[in-house]
Amino acid sequence: MMSSNRLKKKKMKAYITNRIYLMLFFCSITIMAQAQQKFEISGIVQDETGQPVPGVSVYVKDKTGIGTNTDMDGKFVLKVDRGDKVQFSFIGYTRHEYLALKTEKKLVIQLVPDVSALDEVVVEAYGSKTRKITTTGAVTSVDVATLQTPATSLANMLGGRVAGIISTQGSGEPGKNISDFWIRGIGTFGANASALVLIDGLEGSLNDVDPADIESFSVLKDASATAMYGVRGANGVVLVTTKRGKQEKLSFTARANATISWLKRLPEYCDGYNYAKLANEALVVRGDDPKYTNQELDIIKYGLDTDLYPDVNWQDEVLKRSYWQQTYYLSARGGGSIARYFISLNGSNETSAYQQDKSSKYFKGLAYNTFGLRANIDIDLTKTTKLYFGVNANKTIRNLPGAADTNLIWSACSKLTPVTIPVVYSNGMLPSANGVTDEMSPYVLLNHTGLKQEEEFTSTYTLSLDQDLGMLIKGLKLNIQGAYTNDNAFHETRYIIPELWSYDKRNATGELAGKRQTERITTQYSKWEMQYRKYFLQATMNWAHDLGHGHTLTALAHYEMSDQKRSTDANDTMSAIPVRYQGLSAKVGYNYNDTYIVDGNFGYTGSENFQPGRQFGFFPSISGAWVPSSYQWTKDKMPWLNYFKIRASYGLVGNDRITDKRFPYLTSINVNGSATTNWKYTKVGLQQRG
Repeated sequence: MMSSNRLKKKKMKAYITNRIYLMLFFCSITIMAQAQQKFEISGIVQDETGQPVPGVSVYVKDKTGIGTNTDMDGKFVLKVDRGDKVQFSFIGYTRHEYLALKTEKKLVIQLVPDVSALDEVVVEAYGSKTRKITTTGAVTSVDVATLQTPATSLANMLGGRVAGIISTQGSGEPGKNISDFWIRGIGTFGANASALVLIDGLEGSLNDVDPADIESFSVLKDASATAMYGVRGANGVVLVTTKRGKQEKLSFTARANATISWLKRLPEYCDGYNYAKLANEALVVRGDDPKYTNQELDIIKYGLDTDLYPDVNWQDEVLKRSYWQQTYYLSARGGGSIARYFISLNGSNETSAYQQDKSSKYFKGLAYNTFGLRANIDIDLTKTTKLYFGVNANKTIRNLPGAADTNLIWSACSKLTPVTIPVVYSNGMLPSANGVTDEMSPYVLLNHTGLKQEEEFTSTYTLSLDQDLGMLIKGLKLNIQGAYTNDNAFHETRYIIPELWSYDKRNATGELAGKRQTERITTQYSKWEMQYRKYFLQATMNWAHDLGHGHTLTALAHYEMSDQKRSTDANDTMSAIPVRYQGLSAKVGYNYNDTYIVDGNFGYTGSENFQPGRQFGFFPSISGAWVPSSYQWTKDKMPWLNYFKIRASYGLVGNDRITDKRFPYLTSINVNGSATTNWKYTKVGLQQRG
């Protein structure tokens, strides 16, 4: 009896333990399901007085591409995941963070003024620095800390983080998933609708900068801020300054990130059986005979003959549900009283969501790899003379199938029905509904057309001299900078046209019968090379003088010229003609007690894209600001008013890239429908050229 009671207690204990484990398991499943659930939050953002704040950046921390801005009424709507940290950022206010745990429709976010932000130094045109409180143009300084999230490119992180920037990502394919962005919309017409990006004063790409290398990031939005850039400033300017060495002990920064992404929102396609039934129904409605008999419908439904009656979900054959991205970064920073240095190395690897057959002899993995090196070295030659040497090198490698245009894959998926052709015939032959077209099997396009590799290497070398001329004129400084950029691109393709078949019946022995669409063509080798080089020279003189009693004068004069040439296999004579820019810019500013501020500047710049005699243009601007909150009366009578500024500006900017063709003033006119006559513009009108 004692033994029986012990056994019963033991069984009861085991039963209770199992029930507890089972309950915990279902609870964890429920929690995980809730954690994966996407829901919507909405509300209004207010300032310290309860007034709505338009243009506030609302984004999810540590997640790229998820963000929005508040509207004119300060309202926002954002879809988030449970546990997301939603951040609210606006100039002059401290960043606010909200933890999203449930659906919230009436959120009220109260921003707190950040007085210290008004004294923040921002970078304006040609590297000149000023405090935010004294700016008269539309200049936004981006918090570098918000750009440290791992992403495919720096451009992908601007949307939802910077007011006035519209960012769109047109593709998810590695190497093509880089966002296009515009500042306050498209400011001009033609081929050049993107903003001018300057990295340490040199025109470049945001894709070549690792976020961890950035010291400051400014966006010039209106014409008064960009007029000094003349023919290149129509669409706004992005100024990026990279980190420099410091007089400190050697310090290292290392980072490694691995991100896995899932394809969540994909269309659901009809299977072969239901597609055939719908096709029959459509034909009958039009008064035609059905295409598929009941017997054929059963063959499709039960998969009795997958060669002649396939059932293929082409989306599943082309895509896998997840892909990886890895980024690596290492930097060293330090120096002494004479020399200082900053050196960084970065790399990334992004796999593709395309589903390739690893058994294919052409398999190499569709991927996008990047490698980067940056070195900034500062040397104090004397107490008033400083030398800077910079190196920036980037290499990209992109692997593609031999049918390099992957748009063909999606075109094939859209044209092929589930019952058109199989992935591969049972006899091993590769299918095509209509030869070497976008009606080939997407599987064939991905795995049996060879291999293409795109490589590009860009390097920039900069030498700069800073000279303090205070011994001549107090507050006068001179900077002279020269740079050389070399860009080499090499595209190599090994294209294969496999033997393709289309079977529509079986012979007496049950073997597949049909016709051969194409014969196998062995490897077709092709290459494309491009070389690009650019010389750049600029000189900038800055002057600042305190007149006393709150009066301050500033002035800037800038000259630059560049010569760039591009050649394709040294055979493209048009692209081998150098593209030259030249410009002179100046700025004068007046400030009285940070209350009355006036800036006037101009750009006199020229481009070879315009006809002789009209290559240069004058681009003036003027801007002013009044800060009533600086009055003592305002501080005494309205203590609740932290900062208030009224500004106005006018400016004229230009665009020399209204077309992607060189020398657009040389026009081709079709005279009689068969012959083409070339014309050119002259001072007296149109002149025929032979």
